[in-house]
Amino acid sequence: MMTSRRALLTSAAATAVSAALAACSRDAPPSLEATGTSTAQPVLDSERLTAVLERIKSGMDAADAQKKTELLNGYLTGPAARVRTEEYAVATATNDDTEIDHFTTDSQAGTVGLTTDFPRIALTLTEADETNVPYLLALTQGTARENFELWAWVRLFPGVEVPSTNTASVGSAQVDADADGLVATPQEVLNAYIDALNNPDGDNGKAFADEELRRYIAARRSLDVSAAGEVSVTASPGGDGFRGLRTTDNGAIVFTTLTFDVLYKRTVARSKYNVQEQVAAMLGENTDVVGTVTASHEAVVAFSIPVAASGSQAVTLGTVHVLTSVTRDDSQSPD
Repeated sequence: MMTSRRALLTSAAATAVSAALAACSRDAPPSLEATGTSTAQPVLDSERLTAVLERIKSGMDAADAQKKTELLNGYLTGPAARVRTEEYAVATATNDDTEIDHFTTDSQAGTVGLTTDFPRIALTLTEADETNVPYLLALTQGTARENFELWAWVRLFPGVEVPSTNTASVGSAQVDADADGLVATPQEVLNAYIDALNNPDGDNGKAFADEELRRYIAARRSLDVSAAGEVSVTASPGGDGFRGLRTTDNGAIVFTTLTFDVLYKRTVARSKYNVQEQVAAMLGENTDVVGTVTASHEAVVAFSIPVAASGSQAVTLGTVHVLTSVTRDDSQSPD
């Protein structure tokens, strides 16, 4: 049973897509210091942020054209590099390049960290066009000797409102897993969201909005394979930590990762049970579930976490997820 504080960790759908971040930001000093030092400065100005995004897009396009993971080096890092690599694998297995998530890096708004420390963070909201919804991108610089790289991206859910942030010329305080002054820490919000994925009928499951990732998982759970076996889904927190920045009202926009496994299990002796679509393509020629087949996935999620005094609730802004591997264990056969 969740605590009363976790009852605040809901994700009710917001009313409209906001032209947020710097597009709705204020050229006013942030009310929270980034690192406790008066010498903290914005880690990029708007011109350099644009140049970083253009460089990343150029490198990503070159890698996408050949689906070569090594060409992503220096442009994508962390979850972004893994997700892109996994997209290449799925696209190759299915012979379908639409499995690769294409998006512009043209920015309608952006903000950057206000810090002297590393890693350094920048966020940008991309332009939408006739074929693409807006994306929210997280960039990071690991050390002073490294370039900024794309750390993660999410597709914004329809109708979400992205909170406003300070402009790049002002900068925003960076946040981590235990950031205080919020309705819940980023770690607590992730834990509540994981609980919502694993227990959709529980308190957190009822509180978070019905969005794309939740529907994807629900569709797997609802597969009727009772004549041959069963399907279960288990989600877990990722190991990448958090990347986020304060908003103008001292809330936070935060990126993090999670994983989930879809377990296809044959429980009826001499029954026939096959996996389909991406899972079948990744599994190879033999798509029979003899004992168990496990389809592992990785997801990136972005949250908006309000300031504690707001009385508002944490909201999921967007996600992206990808199939990472498919393994079989025929020793679990019921025959």
